[in-house]
Amino acid sequence: MGTGNGRENAIIRHGIFRYTVLMTPASEEELGRRRFQLAKDQAIEAAIGKIRRAPAAEWQTFSGTDYACLRDILGELWISLEREKWEQYSFSTLTREDIRALIALCAGSRGHAPGRALLEEVDAILSHSRHSPQKS
Repeated sequence: MGTGNGRENAIIRHGIFRYTVLMTPASEEELGRRRFQLAKDQAIEAAIGKIRRAPAAEWQTFSGTDYACLRDILGELWISLEREKWEQYSFSTLTREDIRALIALCAGSRGHAPGRALLEEVDAILSHSRHSPQKS
């Protein structure tokens, strides 16, 4: 039969295979990075889908470059926020002017990591608070 013990032979005979997958720390880290990237991409696409369906957004007026810029700025914000905060945004209520403002912020920061001030401006647009009076 083989050199294995009776239990191993019984396992093989009955079609039951037991194995342990040992992942190296590097592959576990890579898997974590991929999961994070996938979650980010899904969140951004869901947000853009809501923006696209919003009548006030006038989505058809935006170019592919605008779309890429919007993806970039939303991605940077998603990375820096708690998920709870991200879920509070109402992307479907953004107007064409809101989207233009987001794209302008993105275009102004191309090639540089966005700073805290820029992300706060993006947050203000998405929170619809940029035109609201400040409370003392």
